[in-house]
Amino acid sequence: MQRNIRESTFNPESYQNMLADCPNSSDRGLKISQTVASISFFLLFPGYLFYHQSVAMGLIPPFAAGLFGYVSLGALLVLLALLPWNTARLKNIIGNRYVLWVLAFLFYTSAWTLAHYLLLDGDHISIAGVQSLETVILWSSLFLIGLMLPLESKPLRWSFLISFIVVLVYLLYFYISNDANAYHARRIYGKMTNLSTYQGFARSALIILLLLIALFNSFRARAAFILGGVFILFMLISRSDFYAFLALSAVLCAIYGIKQPKYFLLLLLVTLEVALLAAPDIAPRIKVVMETRAPEKAEPVAGSQLTDEGTTQEPASGKAVPPEAAAPASTQADSPPAPDKAADLPRLSRQFEVLDFSASKSWKGRLALQEKALEQIVENPLLGKFGGHVLTEDTGKFEKGHAGRYAHNALSAWVSYGLAGFLLYLALTVYGCLASARHLILRRVDEPLWMLAFTLNLVCLLLVIVSKPIFWPLPALGWGVLAQALVSQTKDQG
Repeated sequence: MQRNIRESTFNPESYQNMLADCPNSSDRGLKISQTVASISFFLLFPGYLFYHQSVAMGLIPPFAAGLFGYVSLGALLVLLALLPWNTARLKNIIGNRYVLWVLAFLFYTSAWTLAHYLLLDGDHISIAGVQSLETVILWSSLFLIGLMLPLESKPLRWSFLISFIVVLVYLLYFYISNDANAYHARRIYGKMTNLSTYQGFARSALIILLLLIALFNSFRARAAFILGGVFILFMLISRSDFYAFLALSAVLCAIYGIKQPKYFLLLLLVTLEVALLAAPDIAPRIKVVMETRAPEKAEPVAGSQLTDEGTTQEPASGKAVPPEAAAPASTQADSPPAPDKAADLPRLSRQFEVLDFSASKSWKGRLALQEKALEQIVENPLLGKFGGHVLTEDTGKFEKGHAGRYAHNALSAWVSYGLAGFLLYLALTVYGCLASARHLILRRVDEPLWMLAFTLNLVCLLLVIVSKPIFWPLPALGWGVLAQALVSQTKDQG
């Protein structure tokens, strides 16, 4: 009897059956982590947009300090706490070199910030230190969310699709009913505090579009998302997000147009849509140019003929009539000067100020900030100048301690984290873009995970080059999605 008990206890077949019947704690931990990532992802993007729209309309009071920071911190803490229950995924994650490079960057920026915060004095160092640590928290949170995000989740898919439809319908209604080509909640509702800027609205809309393009791979669905997305981002007046999405749309149409020529038709429709949206800005200028080039008709004086040079030919009598005598003196004195037609032109809308950057105060201000950043880099090319973007004295427009005077591109990483931080920051996004592009183009496999990794990293790369500072957290989301794709690929190969 004892022998029978011993045999039944250590029977490998029964042991395997027992494991099959009992849910694995690692699988449970992974499912919980994916659920947390899905909820957090929704709250950070569609949820953020709906929250601030509701605050603007007075439907709810402001809470949670704008939502984004608190949700990011909460997601980070929960996902870190769940890591021990993700042993199977954790083993693959730690063994991935790209993940290790991301962790190295996060460790480097944290150590760099703490070193300056503890060793250097000055209010500007303290302000920059807090801002940098907050950014590291956002990076870490978005990286983990991207790493755990379950793209196969149906609730995630349909919640984002419904969000897209709601935003598109609302903006179309606003566009038609108000005859307005811009939606700026702060100005419309007169609330400048406790309400997101237009960049926050556009950031949410951009992520909604990128996720849907990755999840729905039919031509009709992507055409709807791209054409609708162009209109949404145009209305939300964030030029950088608008033009980055246009560039991404052109790249996707070029990639898929090789096998499906109808994508080139989609690109033509996008071009036509942009032309229609730009018509109120372009049409008056085309009219002025045409009127300026058209020859002016002058009333001929009796007995004389004006030549192109403005001189007067001799009449039949043989006597030259001087130009001054061609019209009565009173008529010449009373005629008003030619109007300056350029001065009568309507001001360019914010989205199409790219047609004339010389008239854009925002562009001139950014050039001045970039020049300041370059001066600081030249002074110390290896270490940069931590806190160099924080004002140390009051100016006419900004108060002392203002932390937004940074270069609006990747140069801000060089200033804040030195040459090493700048190179690591760019390398992570460049590699993310190239690795995902290689997978999509060479393997011709339209997988949602790789598509999202490509679109996120391409858009982020474009924006950190031309517009977004180091404190913009979205690149870390692209790093996380690419890391998940690489880890999943390694698991499949294993």
